[in-house]
Amino acid sequence: MKQLRKLLKNYGVGLDYFKPDNDYWNDASVTYAERKVLEENKEYLSKEDLELLKEYDLKAIELYEKYKELNTDTVKDWLFDIAKIAKVNLSAQLK
Repeated sequence: MKQLRKLLKNYGVGLDYFKPDNDYWNDASVTYAERKVLEENKEYLSKEDLELLKEYDLKAIELYEKYKELNTDTVKDWLFDIAKIAKVNLSAQLK
């Protein structure tokens, strides 16, 4: 549980510092890996943590929408995949 909270915090920080440049692909891949682990284990998150995850997911989707026209690996691969997971998580809210 403590590790999941740490991953959740790191996921938010990764989004805060996201850069669409190819130079940041490694950071984006780590953020993606953190989000994937959170998705696979979200049943262990508290209600508060789930709400925070939703906030971060909204931010991820906003970032993708902002940068989706850029043709960088960081955006078209990593941020796209993060936004895809986020959209599934928020599908009930986005309808």
